[in-house]
Amino acid sequence: MSKVKDDRIFGSYLFVNYANKGKLEKVKSVLKEYRKTAKAIADFLWREFFEKGYFPHKKSIKKEQMQHIQSKLSERYKYVCLWQVYGVLEGYIANLQNQFVRIVWGSTLSREDKLILLALNNIKGWLRYEKESITIYDNGEQREVEVKAWHKQLAKKIFKHLLGKNRRPRFEGIALHLDGKVAKLEPRKEGKAKAFDYWLKLSTLDKGKPVLIPLKKNSYAESLEGEFRDFYQILEEDGDIKVKVVKELKKRNYVPATDTIAIDLGLNPLIATNSGDLMGRRFFDFLKRMDERIVKRMAQVQRNGGLPSKDTKYREYVRRLREFLKNEINRVLNRLINLYKPMKLVVERLDFRSPELSKRMNRLIQNFGKRYVKEKLERLHQLYGIEIVEVNPAYSSQECSSCGYVDRENRKSTQEFECKCCGNKINAQVNSAKNLLERSSLREFHPHLPKKQVLKVLIKRHLERLKGCKSAPLDILKGNPYYREFLENILNPRQGPLGYV
Repeated sequence: MSKVKDDRIFGSYLFVNYANKGKLEKVKSVLKEYRKTAKAIADFLWREFFEKGYFPHKKSIKKEQMQHIQSKLSERYKYVCLWQVYGVLEGYIANLQNQFVRIVWGSTLSREDKLILLALNNIKGWLRYEKESITIYDNGEQREVEVKAWHKQLAKKIFKHLLGKNRRPRFEGIALHLDGKVAKLEPRKEGKAKAFDYWLKLSTLDKGKPVLIPLKKNSYAESLEGEFRDFYQILEEDGDIKVKVVKELKKRNYVPATDTIAIDLGLNPLIATNSGDLMGRRFFDFLKRMDERIVKRMAQVQRNGGLPSKDTKYREYVRRLREFLKNEINRVLNRLINLYKPMKLVVERLDFRSPELSKRMNRLIQNFGKRYVKEKLERLHQLYGIEIVEVNPAYSSQECSSCGYVDRENRKSTQEFECKCCGNKINAQVNSAKNLLERSSLREFHPHLPKKQVLKVLIKRHLERLKGCKSAPLDILKGNPYYREFLENILNPRQGPLGYV
């Protein structure tokens, strides 16, 4: 029986709770034990992984195995926890697989050896693969090829390198992701407790003594087309308990009006399109103001011997930053979709950094900004069916979108671009967006192609336009270190075609 793809769309929405201190303490005690149990389950799953080479399927884990995990939680709670931990570890492994792909494509191995390693990676055969052959896919062609011992050894070596490089999930701060086995949302009884709208009935550490958490409805969540599911998220933020209810959303009716739009994501502005639009122009100004406050407060706290992460005011600044990033990213991308209604959206691999911001602010916006953009793009794909195409961005800020000339001197500032070769003047981010659009249709620009290889492809494409020509541009090329090693092919065309990529 073939596996059916689950394309359902879910959203989680905050329902303000009115629980008293006693009820909140019971919830916190569940959360504390849940986290301990999650860590114990993760340790069990990792032992299985290193012994067998893979995680056991969650449905195949026997009751006796779970009983060995010491916990104050009920068996029902432990199974709910198991499914959550399993999902987190699968996501972690998927991330390692993506990094594995980038390492292999960036290597100097032959194409066939790369495809063999990628096939091993695809079936998660890093630690144990007993067969002597494997199926690879090369330009749509399926072939069975030999897997040599060194292929297996190299796959294991790369995977273990990635395991050492990427910290494993620790489950110290996870939220409760619960289903109807241990939690149930019930409407309040008519005529009673008018200050709230629902009760969340939650199992606790005391068997048979659930706690009832009063909740206020979320009008926005209830206005969305879809159906609330029997799934809940309970998290702790700065000592406060937050309750979110999960809703399955209905896919929107969407008729594209534009084929493709490419966007360059930055800080000033947030987004530039290949059509010349600049969106989110005040984004950077807000970041600079928040940066000043965060750095100043951090310095004050540290001078007094404290930790910023424990300081209420510092945490409030970070909370406001996160809220702004999420809201502004959603607002600008929604505006873009409403304006163009694209069938396809071309984006670069994300990198939010600015030399004008502190290291702390750059780290915060890298962590939160990238996550919010990825979440929003995924939601646009789910709700509207918009195809999201990720393009290799290497040198897109230095390449002229008009003539293809690549030079670090082309970009005069974060805003200005002026080509040293053809004189093209354009907004720097708009120029990058135009380059991303061009690359999205070219097979040479593999998303994982190393920067050096990208540069060779760009130079080859530009030089082929000038081949045999000794006019003014060649004088410019001689002073450009990017082109130095390739000029012989232009100045001495008898040596043969440009075959250096």
